[in-house]
Amino acid sequence: MDVNSHKKDQLNWRRTKFASLLIILVLAQGCATVDDRKLNQVATDAEIELDINKRLFNRKNIDLFLDLKTNVYEGRVMLTGAVKSDFNRRRIETLAKGIPGIQVIYNNVQVTNLGGYKNTANDVWIRAKIRSQLFAENGVKSANYQVRVINSTVYLLGRALSNLELRKVLTIAKRVKHVSKVIHHVVVRPLVKK
Repeated sequence: MDVNSHKKDQLNWRRTKFASLLIILVLAQGCATVDDRKLNQVATDAEIELDINKRLFNRKNIDLFLDLKTNVYEGRVMLTGAVKSDFNRRRIETLAKGIPGIQVIYNNVQVTNLGGYKNTANDVWIRAKIRSQLFAENGVKSANYQVRVINSTVYLLGRALSNLELRKVLTIAKRVKHVSKVIHHVVVRPLVKK
């Protein structure tokens, strides 16, 4: 075995290991909560997220991989993160287009020079605070919501079972200290009883 084929084997092994880790993380996240999506929709959403991440992990796009967070709920894709140019913001959305199962793409990627450890720590704290308050709130099914925080802006994706539930969720997010803005892509759709 020559040196080049050994390096290729190592690279392929690392890619396989990374892809396996992504699949495990996506599946583990889905097992940790029970939301109102049907099992086949959860699988489709996980597949969409994995496809986007695979496209980002491609050599041509690896520079965007760490800058982007992807959430998928019922085929609706929410892209969040921070990049330094509008070109990269548009590039990210272009990567996601054409993936089967996507209903709509919400490109909430910020073009900014803000960031760093202080902002990241603040964003993690805000997200944890919102998630815990959603979990504790009566009349809110917290598993139906995905929360991202980028530079103190809160992004919500999911499904509310009523307008009252949506108002509660938005109030919780807006009242958390250090939140500058709340943007939501939450649909109101009650459960259909059979």
